[in-house]
Amino acid sequence: MKTGRFTLAKRGSWWILGVLVLTLGGVIPPGAWGQKSTGLGSKPGGRGGNVVTVDKKAEEARESFLRTSAELAREYEDLGELEKAQEVLRSMLKLAPGTKPIEEKIKQLDEVRLAQNEADTEVDASRGWVAARVAVEKGKVIRFQAEGDCRVTFSQLVNPEGVAAGDVKTEMALGVPFGALMGMIVDDKGKPGQPFHIGQKNELNADATGQLFLRVNLPPQAKATGKYRVRITGDIKSADASSTGR
Repeated sequence: MKTGRFTLAKRGSWWILGVLVLTLGGVIPPGAWGQKSTGLGSKPGGRGGNVVTVDKKAEEARESFLRTSAELAREYEDLGELEKAQEVLRSMLKLAPGTKPIEEKIKQLDEVRLAQNEADTEVDASRGWVAARVAVEKGKVIRFQAEGDCRVTFSQLVNPEGVAAGDVKTEMALGVPFGALMGMIVDDKGKPGQPFHIGQKNELNADATGQLFLRVNLPPQAKATGKYRVRITGDIKSADASSTGR
């Protein structure tokens, strides 16, 4: 896991959360629990003293919950269970909505988690779709960083309709620039999805669950040399090694 460079930031963020927890008793009013006033304390001869006692217990319970939760989240992070740490922090936000240090810590853990998962691959411009050997899940984040150059020679008669596009297996993809790096997700049933533009850098949410394929968007008549080197990070997993290409 690649967490060493985050050590100082991690310690600092937990120190801030610790100070925050100690002061939340004065930040979060009793009404944050969503309790409705019973009016007992306003009636002569009522049990107002009991209400004050219960309010004090509620405040102590809130503070205890926040302290315990902050420690639990830190322990989960130390174990590398970042998603569980985020779940605990989100439960704290329900009690203290809008608390910036907690929100920032959740975002920080998200960045660490996404950066931990990475895969490197090369895309040969002379080939068709190449398996990235990466499995993705619908709705989850995928990040791309690409570099490299390709030389393309294209000589073909064209008409006013231009170069044919549309067939994702053999032709150029619609909506993606000529020569650009693009991707496509093939679902578990082998059905290809819609190609999408990647370019040099991109971040998107997977539109399907399946395996990721990459390609340089060129017509089949083009002759190309060169490769794009691509780093993929995010909510990804290593795909079945039996996937070879399309």
